[in-house]
Amino acid sequence: MSYGSHGFISFAARSIRYRLNNLPLFQKILFIVLNNVFLIMVLSLFGLRLYTGAYNELLYKTTAGNLTHSAYTISDSLKSIENVSSTILAAPEIQISLSAIAELNDRAAWTNANRVIINSLQTYHSSVKDNGASFLMIQNEHFHNSTYTMWKSKLSEERLQEAIEVAEQKKGAVVWIPADPGSNALLMSREIRKVDNLSLKHLGTLVVYVDLNNIIRKANAAATQYSDSQYILCSKDQKIYVPEEFSDSLADKIISSSSEKYQTLKLDSHTYFTVHNTIPGYGLEYYSLVSYDEIIHTLHTSAAFILFILFAGVVLIVFISYCLIRSILKHFKILLKKMDKFSRDEAALLSTKYDSEYAYRKDEIGRLHQGFERMTARIQNLVNTNYVNEILAKEAQIKALESQINPHFLYNTLESINWRAKAVNNREISLMTESLGSLLRATLSNKKSLVTLSYELNLILSYITIQQIRFEERLDYREQVPDGLKNALIPPLTLQPLVENAIHYALEEMTETCYITILAAETDKTGKNGERCIRISVTNSGSSFDEDLLELLKQHKKQPSRSGIGLLNIDKRIKLLFGEDYGLSLFNQEDCAVASITIPYRTEETVSC
Repeated sequence: MSYGSHGFISFAARSIRYRLNNLPLFQKILFIVLNNVFLIMVLSLFGLRLYTGAYNELLYKTTAGNLTHSAYTISDSLKSIENVSSTILAAPEIQISLSAIAELNDRAAWTNANRVIINSLQTYHSSVKDNGASFLMIQNEHFHNSTYTMWKSKLSEERLQEAIEVAEQKKGAVVWIPADPGSNALLMSREIRKVDNLSLKHLGTLVVYVDLNNIIRKANAAATQYSDSQYILCSKDQKIYVPEEFSDSLADKIISSSSEKYQTLKLDSHTYFTVHNTIPGYGLEYYSLVSYDEIIHTLHTSAAFILFILFAGVVLIVFISYCLIRSILKHFKILLKKMDKFSRDEAALLSTKYDSEYAYRKDEIGRLHQGFERMTARIQNLVNTNYVNEILAKEAQIKALESQINPHFLYNTLESINWRAKAVNNREISLMTESLGSLLRATLSNKKSLVTLSYELNLILSYITIQQIRFEERLDYREQVPDGLKNALIPPLTLQPLVENAIHYALEEMTETCYITILAAETDKTGKNGERCIRISVTNSGSSFDEDLLELLKQHKKQPSRSGIGLLNIDKRIKLLFGEDYGLSLFNQEDCAVASITIPYRTEETVSC
């Protein structure tokens, strides 16, 4: 973002804030109410959307579950036919009759065997008729035995021959293939082999013609909730079953559009819920459709009714809020009129019909009016009696305070003490006064957020000078700071509190010599921008830090003393100026307490760039 666009946005924000701040109180409160109402409305709409989405998802899953369950009905019907076919293949009368036809060249025996086969097939057909089996057929080298004499009207010789050839290749396994195109039927074929003595000789082929219309009707009856459901069955790229109501082009459109497992489709101005899956155990793909128009109409009607209720509620809330705000703010307007009149003439007070009510009210409005009445009485008393005297007294107090806190007054006083000490030849008092003056100038006059390390060390030296006069040989102060690092920038008054802390907790609590050392060195660490980093440590003997002291102070698990507050202040200032990767660390090393700060190496030249 360019500086110009940033400046324009900042100006626009200030303008909006100025306008809001200067709106009448009535408009401010109404603005807050409207914002809250808007927020509630948005959250309500969001919640309604979530609820509707969850409801639709549940409805989708329930509908898909019911339709999927009906697919198991189709699977069970086909499985039932397979089970009956296994019984037919092993039936003794079938085995004996087919063996007689294959082994005997006797027409009378063939006729008798055919009669037995037909009777047996009729019996088995009655058990699978309800499962969609239109007719059963056994074909051998000499005959076609079928439960339906007009089978050629439903099944072509070519498709029958294909079913027989595929069955012979599978050697007794179940084979399902589509019947003739457009017939909405399937063919199940199995090779019949002789089981006597396990010879497995080919005796014939069982073919079952399955009318899918009967199975689909049975599946629809299983899903009683959706009696108008429709099915499309496919095997690979070939359509096996298409309802009479659907054209081939519409069926192709449904198949190509059903990319999800379940979804809604818009077809010819009608909406359908579709489930795309496979018939369990057979690999046949099915597309189950049920009309969704009535459900969508109900959902849209419910949503419209909820939105109407929500909108009516918002209008009612705004109207009630408007009336209540007006009834409350009229008392504030009365107070403003009283204040305005009193500001123009202290002797005149505005009287209203609500004054007697305000005298007994205990809410904020009553208290404001009562307070204003008391205030006006006191002001009138001050104006009449003590106005002039009070003003003069206040001016005198202000002048006295200004002279007391004026830094130049402090500097001049210290210069006078220093001059007097030199006059009587007292070098220690003179040195302490000069050091104290340096400290005051550094702390009171410096307004910079960063100073050089050299400046901070000079400040510490002034402080140490005062303390060495006090403690004499018991204080041993040293600096180990390379000249190349003295131009590094640090926050002012960062090291001095650490030195003061060392003297307070070490030197004042011991009788031996206290060694205080300031060390500075460059570290191996680099900052986020590849900056060099330096570590400055204040080490002192005679004291130690509590373990994790800084963390305990941050978590308020340890109450900070004056020095504790200073440690937290140093750490926070460094992090604010340089980032969270830098700061103060406290630890103990070889019977010494060490306070170490880590900062990026920056100089006045790099900062100005």
